[in-house]
Amino acid sequence: MEKEKNEKNEEKKVSIKVVQDFLDKFDTTIRYEAGTVLEFETERAADVVSRGLAEYSEPIG
Repeated sequence: MEKEKNEKNEEKKVSIKVVQDFLDKFDTTIRYEAGTVLEFETERAADVVSRGLAEYSEPIG
């Protein structure tokens, strides 16, 4: 059970590069500017990329 908890807390992160300025969906005081490279959890990165706000900066796989 404890191992399962740790695996969820250590979800894989990926690097993305912002292509269009946007505000953080959890804290709207945080603004990500175009050209910035970020590390997001895989699921969140996929959401941002699918909305055209960023692109993957490292290969996924």
